[in-house]
Amino acid sequence: MKTLLKLVFYIALLGVMGFLLVYLFFQKEFNEFKSQYFPNDTVVEDISISDKDIKIAYAFNFEGYDPILADPNTRTRILNIFEGLVGTDRNLKIEPKLALSWGRLHDTIWEFKLRPNVKFHDGSAFDADDVVASFKRALENRNSELKDLLATIESVEKQDDLTIIIHTKQPDPILVNRISNVLIFPSEKNSFEKPIGTGPYKFNADSDTELALTRFDGYWNKLPYYKNVFIQTIENRFIRFDVLKNGEVDILANVPPSFTEEFEKMNSVNILALPSLEVNFLVYNFESDLLSDKRIREAIAYAFDKNAFVEFSDGFATPSYQFVSNGIFGFNPEITPFSQDVAKAKAIIREYDPFKRPSINIDMALGAETIGEFIRLQLDEVGISINISYMSFDKLQKKVKAGESEMYLLGFRSEIGDASSFFENLVHSNGSFNGGNFSNKKVDQLIELSLTNLDQSKRLDQFQEIMNIITNEEHYGVPLFETDVIYGIRVGILFHPRLDGYILASEIHST
Repeated sequence: MKTLLKLVFYIALLGVMGFLLVYLFFQKEFNEFKSQYFPNDTVVEDISISDKDIKIAYAFNFEGYDPILADPNTRTRILNIFEGLVGTDRNLKIEPKLALSWGRLHDTIWEFKLRPNVKFHDGSAFDADDVVASFKRALENRNSELKDLLATIESVEKQDDLTIIIHTKQPDPILVNRISNVLIFPSEKNSFEKPIGTGPYKFNADSDTELALTRFDGYWNKLPYYKNVFIQTIENRFIRFDVLKNGEVDILANVPPSFTEEFEKMNSVNILALPSLEVNFLVYNFESDLLSDKRIREAIAYAFDKNAFVEFSDGFATPSYQFVSNGIFGFNPEITPFSQDVAKAKAIIREYDPFKRPSINIDMALGAETIGEFIRLQLDEVGISINISYMSFDKLQKKVKAGESEMYLLGFRSEIGDASSFFENLVHSNGSFNGGNFSNKKVDQLIELSLTNLDQSKRLDQFQEIMNIITNEEHYGVPLFETDVIYGIRVGILFHPRLDGYILASEIHST
């Protein structure tokens, strides 16, 4: 599954963005989601600080400390060190960070007022020059993983020491969400082996498997509870099990579902889980002779018992009936879910060809073999033979982007809290990851209108119409399930999981 999760990251436009749009225009569905997984939204704040240490362990290592890196394994570490102009709370609501306020002066001109009296970890003062330099690197550096995300930005200019102006190429309704991913560093900084930011923790030391951080006593905001933070990488899942069991770490991310039962028997460990916002689905290639026929696409939609997918994760998953999670801006609550109907699927296939059993080639990432076998059994039951090819992430990515895969399994995480990146990159005819060669003039028009629509109510209507077309009319693919993120927490640790899955030490306390 490691490869599959990596695939999810690279396909999505990355960034930890807010649910500001959801709060404003999608309140009912988001509140239902939040009340289920955050029944008590009031966090008890411990205003004291301590000399205690907190130890956190992950299954996967990270790429480095460069703020232009965007993969989740890197971000969950460096967000303890760096900050952006804006950030998000644990429910992914946009909140001020290094910017005190912001507003739109024109449809394509934004003003950001910066926070005064902020210091970097090296004692230097934060000002607009640092913001301009940080944006310049995120926009122009050849290794930047943020360039596509920030492609709507024309320029970033200093007006005075505490004011910057951002010009966009076109009206951008989610600019503030986008720039939450731009982390600020000192303008004279050009090396990140020992990163310097403005965040609540400063870099202390590192090794191949551990990062050590120390509380930054000059932090502009409330000082975090723990003095020292140790973030470990432990790839062996059995060793991860033992270190939490033995109390050698306080929080364990990436808990395998198969371990939860043993942990739940222990008096020293609590298990917490919440949806990952990652929807896994099959995508059709519309240039396939077989899948270009809408009847076959519809028959496949009727073939799956999606509740059965939950069994593969020991209950830590949820059936999906759309291509984004409930609560994401663009989810359409009016869509009637497709339920399994084996008889109907068989009848459609017999109508298509009463004499020949259809066969489909499906491509998947290495690590998805269990899911693949289940898909094989479900389609076999309705009379469709499949041949599954498992391959490396790089090979799968190249094959999909070249439009050479007849059908493929994909995971997509709407980390912006908004379906725009999914529609723009995976669904639009000219989408950078439209490996299924899907093309629909009306859908393209709606996507293009939504990209510059500053009226969020009308934009939501456009998104929901697109979702209905690709889900129930054109059958772009088959939504299958949404995975959960599982944490193991030592008793005595006050930790409230974030919807983005990041673990920020400044948000952790002790009883």
